[in-house]
Amino acid sequence: MSDRNGLLNYKDLSLDDQQNDSKLKQVYREWASAYDYDNDQKLGTVSQPKSVKLLLSKVKDKAVKIIDIGCGTGLVGKHLQAQGFYNFDGLDISDEMLQIARERGYKKLYSGSLNKKLPVADNSYDCVMCIGVFTHGHVSSNGFSELCRITKPGGYLCFTINEGVFQKYGFKETINEFEINFKWSVISLFKDDYMKLENVKGYYCLVTVN
Repeated sequence: MSDRNGLLNYKDLSLDDQQNDSKLKQVYREWASAYDYDNDQKLGTVSQPKSVKLLLSKVKDKAVKIIDIGCGTGLVGKHLQAQGFYNFDGLDISDEMLQIARERGYKKLYSGSLNKKLPVADNSYDCVMCIGVFTHGHVSSNGFSELCRITKPGGYLCFTINEGVFQKYGFKETINEFEINFKWSVISLFKDDYMKLENVKGYYCLVTVN
C-alpha cells in the first residue's frame, strides 16, 4: 500500500538546515495519506498508546485541558478519546496531516512548528503531550522550553524521544539541566519499545512543570 516515501525522505532532514521546516512539511505532505498504514503495518509504532497510558498513570480527571504537539494524523487523540479524555487540542506542522486529525476528537487544531514559538498563550494547558516529535531531523531539546511555557505550573508534560537522538541532540543533558534548575520535576523516564517492527526503542518521559 505504501512506498514509504515519507521515511525515505528523512535522509534529507537536518537540524542545521535553515530550510528544514519546509522540508518537514514536504515529507508529511507526501506521507499523510499513507502515514497511518505505515505507522501500524510498516513500523509497528507503539509510542501513542504507551504515552497515553503513562499520562493516565497520574491524570485521572478526563476533563483536563490537553494539547497534543506534533499531533500528525491524530493517533494520540484516538487513544486519548478511547480512554475517555475529551478536552484536547492538537498542533502540527503539516496541514495535510491535520486534515486527517480533524476526525479524531480534537476541539481545536493549530498549524505550527516546535522549532519556532508556538501560537499558544503561556500556561494554557493542564497537560501537554509531544509524541514522536523528538526524532531524526525534527526537533532538538531546544523544544523543551516552548513545551514548558504553554504548560500550567504544576501541570504534566509527557514526551517521547527516539533512542537514536537521545544523546546526539542533547536530550539527556537537557532533561537533567531542567530538573537541576527547577523548571520541571521528572516523575518517570524509561526506555521501551517505540517502533517494534523496526526494532527501535524510545525514551518515555513524564514530568511536572514548575
